Amino acid sequence: MKKFLVFGTPGLVGSRFVDLLAAERQPITPEVHEVDITDKTSLLNFFEKKNKSFDAVVNFAAITNVDEIEKERGNEKGLAWQVNVEGAANVADAAKKFDKFLVHISTDFVFSGSKDNPGPYTEDVKLPEDPDEISWYGWTKLMGERKVTEIGGRVAIVRISYPYRAHHTQKMDFARNILSLYDEGKLYPMFTDQIMTPTFIDEAASVIEEICELEKSGTFHLASSNATTAYEFASYLLEKARKVKNVVKKGSLEEFLKTPGRTPKPARGGLDTRKTQKILGMKFKTWQQAVDEFVEQVNG
Repeated sequence: MKKFLVFGTPGLVGSRFVDLLAAERQPITPEVHEVDITDKTSLLNFFEKKNKSFDAVVNFAAITNVDEIEKERGNEKGLAWQVNVEGAANVADAAKKFDKFLVHISTDFVFSGSKDNPGPYTEDVKLPEDPDEISWYGWTKLMGERKVTEIGGRVAIVRISYPYRAHHTQKMDFARNILSLYDEGKLYPMFTDQIMTPTFIDEAASVIEEICELEKSGTFHLASSNATTAYEFASYLLEKARKVKNVVKKGSLEEFLKTPGRTPKPARGGLDTRKTQKILGMKFKTWQQAVDEFVEQVNG
């Protein structure tokens, strides 16, 4: 049974991954004050010190506030670039030097989701070559992927999409934000033209653990096995969690993005998971099945 070194554990996804790990795995979960992944020397020293205490590395660490990151567009000295690109490269470099299997977490925002190139996307589809095609967040994550791949070693790139979980004390996610806004009477129109494949974090956590156990290198997509729209997802979620129907207003992402200054978002995005399911011999939940489990946990 492998033991883990996990970066980014204060975050939404990383914290749940650690929560669900078997206790005997004894994950090492350093915070930024213990080791900063943007400091290559510090990181290598940490690997040297802890080398015999872990077998696999999972890097959830990332700057993910899409709208804030957009303000840094073009700035390779900005925090998002330093963490999502340089930090990712540093972790990959250290993992290779110490011969550790690495899972690098990425996102469906590396794809444009445009009319000309719509998703859901397969694991090996051609990626954008121009940062203007996607958000700056997406570009930093894409450049992080490329750096990790170029460095090589035993590596899995794992992309997720609109992750959500039943409980987290600090950070809202796609699903819990919908519930919170509805409860406060502030739910805005949900987009009928935004194609997505949300990732239920509990399911993703078990798949990431399996990828590490099997040491499967390559690119993997962890998301619902079928696609939905933001409007459809919100309507189903509220019907299941709050027992209400026809309370979600319809909106258009295409219209929303026409306003100057809006952050680019994949309108026709999502991840095609069929190849990943086949490679791993798994069957992923539909988004409806995942929402049902989410609601059961929330109400439990």
